[in-house]
Amino acid sequence: MALQTESFATAQEMADRSQGAIPVNHPFLEKELKAATETIRNACGWHIAKVETLTFERVGPYAEHVWLPAMAIASVTAATIDGTVLVADSIEFDKMTGWTNLCGRRRSVTFTAGFADVPADLVTLTLELAAGALGSPTGITREQAGGVSVTYARSSGALQASDHDRLAAYKIGWLP
Repeated sequence: MALQTESFATAQEMADRSQGAIPVNHPFLEKELKAATETIRNACGWHIAKVETLTFERVGPYAEHVWLPAMAIASVTAATIDGTVLVADSIEFDKMTGWTNLCGRRRSVTFTAGFADVPADLVTLTLELAAGALGSPTGITREQAGGVSVTYARSSGALQASDHDRLAAYKIGWLP
């Protein structure tokens, strides 16, 4: 699988959302946007966006059905199963789950998948995660000075239980 490096959100989007509290030129902003994006991708089990051509290769001890680890699959362009090159047009696949009609022990499948644009809810979550990491770089969730107490809803860019609910529609294996 290819390694994605593009963040789901931009520095300008962060500056706009934070109303300038986190400026475009914040020294750690790009790093945190990339980290937040990677956190989301890891939680979902695939790259999500943008559209990308990937090659899935596996060798197993016995023949099994081929499941492509992605959603929003646009096409399967090549497949070799147990040394036999297949005609791409003959391959059936489910665009949202990745299940195919292929079965074999040695599998190599090239396919195109991903959302053309990053879904808006993932842009928002990326900004929230990055802002949490930038706003509380040491992971502090509560501060008190005299009679003033501040509690942060998010710390250190970590996913919370409610975030996993928000990501459910993008996790591979999820059926709408």
